Formats: sequence, C-alpha cells, structure tokens
Amino acid sequence: MTSTTASVNIPATPPSRPQPIVLVVGSPYGIDDWLGGPAGRYDFLFVNNEGAGAEIYLEDPATERIYVEVEHFGRGVTRTVTASVPPGTYRWVCITDYTIKYSRPVVVTGAPLPYDVHGIIPVTGLDLRIPINTYVGWITGQLPALTEQVNRLRGDLQAGDAAAAKADWLIAHLTYETLGGAYRAYDETGDDINADPPRGVAPVRLADADFTGFRKIEAMVWHDRPPATIVPHVDALLEAIGRLADELALPNAITPIDMGRRAHEILEDALQWDLNGIGDAGSQTELATVDANLTGVWQALDPLRPILRKQNPYLDQTDEQLRLTQQLVRGHHHAEGWAGLASLTVRQRAAVNAAVQHSVELLSHAAVVVDPRNATRDRGPITHD
Repeated sequence: MTSTTASVNIPATPPSRPQPIVLVVGSPYGIDDWLGGPAGRYDFLFVNNEGAGAEIYLEDPATERIYVEVEHFGRGVTRTVTASVPPGTYRWVCITDYTIKYSRPVVVTGAPLPYDVHGIIPVTGLDLRIPINTYVGWITGQLPALTEQVNRLRGDLQAGDAAAAKADWLIAHLTYETLGGAYRAYDETGDDINADPPRGVAPVRLADADFTGFRKIEAMVWHDRPPATIVPHVDALLEAIGRLADELALPNAITPIDMGRRAHEILEDALQWDLNGIGDAGSQTELATVDANLTGVWQALDPLRPILRKQNPYLDQTDEQLRLTQQLVRGHHHAEGWAGLASLTVRQRAAVNAAVQHSVELLSHAAVVVDPRNATRDRGPITHD
C-alpha cells in the first residue's frame, strides 16, 4: 500500500516533473539524492535495497507531520508514489525493524499550493490504547442491558405474544447495532449474534435457512413460526452475548487498526447491506438499523476526539454531516413506527443514500489520521487533554 497524506479540495494540480525522482533506501544509500525544488506535485520512485522491509515518510521535522508515506515496502521492491509537497523544510525518515535513518534537510520553495495539504503526526498503537480501553469499557457497559432486553424477548415468546416479541426484538437488535466497534471484531461470535441473512434465499424461506442470531429470530418471528421453536435460537443468542463479554475482556479485543477504521466501516456496511435491503429478514426496520449505526459511529468517534481535534481539519464538518444524516433518517420514524425502506419514494431513498455516502467520505479522513503508524522518533504517547 502506498499513500500520501495530502487532502485536495480543488482539482487544480501543478504538473508533475518530467522524470520521477529516484530514491534508494538501503545501500548504496541514495535517499539524499533529492535536493528539493519548487512546491508542487512530484513523482518519487523508491528502490528498497535495505536488508529488510521499510516504511518511508517525508517529514517536517519541526512539526513531526508527514506529507508522504510508503507503507509495507518490502526488500527488493520498487515503488512509485505521486505526492503534492507544499513549501517547507523536510527530511526523509526510513524505518525498519532495527533502525531509523534520516536524510539531510530538503528545502521546497515557492508560493503555497492552491489547495489544502494536511500533514499527519503518526498515531501509534500506544496512542490508541486509551481510546480503545475507553471504548471497550463503554461496549461492556451496554451488554447487561442488551442481555435483559433479549431475556424479555424470550419471555414474550414463552408467553406466545408475537406482537410483544416483535417490539422487544427491535429494541434489543437496535441496542446491539449501536455497538458498532464490536461488529465483525469476533468472526464466529459476531455471526452467532447477528449473522447476515444468507444471499440468494427468498424472503419467505429465510425462517428455515441455516443462520443464527438476531436476523434468524427476526425471520422466524415475522414469518409466524411457532414461538416455542424460536426460543432455542434466543437461548443461543444469549449464550453468544455472554461469550462476547468474555472476549471483550481479553487483551487486544479491539486492535488499533480496528479502532481507526471502525466508524468509517460501520456506515460502509450500512450502505452495502441495510440501505440495499439485503440485511432485512422480515421486519422492514432497515432505517431503524441505520439510525442505530449512526449512534454507533458517534460512540466510536468520541474516544478518538483528543487525537482528531488536533489532526483532522474535517472533524466539525463530519460532525455536522452526521447530525444532518441522522436527522434525515429519523424523519422516517413516525408514531406508528419506522417506515420500511421499500415504502420510500425514489427521491427519499436517494436522499438517504447520498447523506450516508457523504458521511462515509468525511469519516474516511478520520480513518487516515488514526491509522496506526510507526513513530518517527521516541516521543511518548499523544496526550489526551
């Protein structure tokens, strides 16, 4: 994977230089071969002659911000990266498992670029430990309420009260959908709690299909299966929720990579599954699920705010877009309940899709900032003030 940390707001881009600038990492050591030049777009051709894999950063040593990065750069590999470099003084930082090397200072001159370029101070796994612990603690604190809600669903089914079972299923399912940081973090347990309906199975046959968790129970309740046949699936769901609590107590239950990407991926999944109607197993509560997912995004972002406030210039815009998106989605919740996705007009459905897509795009900036990287020096963790 190669990337630059530049964020471009308008399409005007200075042209690349006619030939790429070749930089050799390793021996002979040619990382100093670029002597700088005018601000603008550059093509860099990296050659890794190092004895191991490397990560390469173009860093402003005064601010520690990086403006170009080459990740997972294997031994003997050649890689081309195009990047926009604003005026400033920089150095190349080459990080391997056993060393950090720095180039001589590189000066880039000229007027500021006609678009924003935001460098990033590397966020490490250590920097993310406090947000992860905070978030895991919040999820763990929701599990007793979730367990109680599923037990109420079980009682409804034992009493043969299908209407109450539908209402309590939705309450419990939405509680789980707010725990966005836990989703897909545990492959087997996650499927046991909330497996997606199998693809290619007709809706009327989902109640008999081979899957588990909330969606299986949904299919059976909404397709009028005998309540006594549903109770064992609720018991299995309760057991899986108990396992989730145990797994959350393990070290690295949510990893730094998971934490950095989670808010972005929650809404990506909502677009792929719920807003396409694929996740529904009979209740037609897709928009309720999207609303719960948006709440889950807020919860996943909150522990990261001390980092994002310092580094993400789009944070306020992201917050505003999330508020507008949730307001739009909640506009389809009426006194009689949530409107089904199929009941929306083409215009209404397009508006919801566009709002969620815009939110996903803005959340991608947070994912880039919080993606764990190697520090370019031993500077200790980022403070969370």
